[in-house]
Amino acid sequence: MRAGGRTSPRRPLPTLGWPRPADATAGAVTGLFSIPEGMAYAAIAGFNPVAGLYAGVVPAIVGSLTSRTVLMVTTLTSAIALTSQSVLSDAGLDPKDAGNVALLTVMVGAVMLLMGALRLGVVMSFVSNAVMTGFSTGIALQIITGVLKDATGYKPQGDNKLYQLGDWLVHVGDWQGAATAVAAATVAVWAAARSVRRLEPVALLLAMVVVSVGVFALSADVELVRDIADIPAALPSLTAPDLSVVPELVGGAFSVALVALAQAAGIAPSMPNPDGSRSDVNGDFRAQGYANLLGGLFQSLPSGGSMSRTGVAVSAGARTRWAGVFSGVFLALVVLVCGSLAERIPMPVIGGLILVVGGELVWGRRRDIVLVLRTSRLSSAAMVR
Repeated sequence: MRAGGRTSPRRPLPTLGWPRPADATAGAVTGLFSIPEGMAYAAIAGFNPVAGLYAGVVPAIVGSLTSRTVLMVTTLTSAIALTSQSVLSDAGLDPKDAGNVALLTVMVGAVMLLMGALRLGVVMSFVSNAVMTGFSTGIALQIITGVLKDATGYKPQGDNKLYQLGDWLVHVGDWQGAATAVAAATVAVWAAARSVRRLEPVALLLAMVVVSVGVFALSADVELVRDIADIPAALPSLTAPDLSVVPELVGGAFSVALVALAQAAGIAPSMPNPDGSRSDVNGDFRAQGYANLLGGLFQSLPSGGSMSRTGVAVSAGARTRWAGVFSGVFLALVVLVCGSLAERIPMPVIGGLILVVGGELVWGRRRDIVLVLRTSRLSSAAMVR
């Protein structure tokens, strides 16, 4: 059976296949991205930043091994982090308590497994192309606006992402010079590397390494990963969920699961399986369920298919599900062996490369966007909403 093909719950998982050399590179790049991005998402939502870091280890490995959308990387996203924080706060629970986080993550995984087993992914088949195009483009816009502060040092204001983007452009005079220069240099190095055929698969990694070394050599005054939190030189340990608060989190677990699954649903249309096989939404539901069930036992926050992290992997040359597996393994090794070096990664470098990834996601959907706009006003309104 082909990897990523449509299956029923009774059929065995598709074969894993053999990893490609490009998958190892893509995994390394994605693993490095997981350090600042995961920690930042967790910190913004009031969680222990290390829990966001660990969300890129076990969930990424398990999700990639079992997903039907073979390039999908399962990890923490900003929407999942904020929803999880809201759920715990509404229940009167401390978001930094490891037992509470473990229980919520495990319960989210159980809900995802239940939805996959009941084949509720069929609901996604009723969603129009216009809505999915708008959803995917909206996620890409969220990715871009989410790193504008990292890239330029100015945090845009506004109630929605389009307004924030406009506010960011209007306040160009408030951008920090050093951060903006580093982000621009990162994009320039990426573009130069990508223009060389042999360097294209490692363009993101080269840009990250070259500009990071340059920032260190010039002692540029920009925010670093260590300014968010220290990276412990240890792998995630086994953590027992606090079962005493199960009743308080039942409804919240469904909320977090629905947010995560809705985000992941936009990945398959944007990142089709390289071998031409069809994805299976129910299989992806179950894969994310497995990722959370195991991840919750190893200090991870709730996770789901991440458009930004999947986009990074694809841009770095991912060709099989092994890219996501390698990203989790590589992240674990970096944390264990050289966490102090990873702490020196400049945030504007990450911001610049995420801008590239978000821009590529929008560019990749350009034909669908144009088609929807030409189809009808109703379809255009659905996409914009």
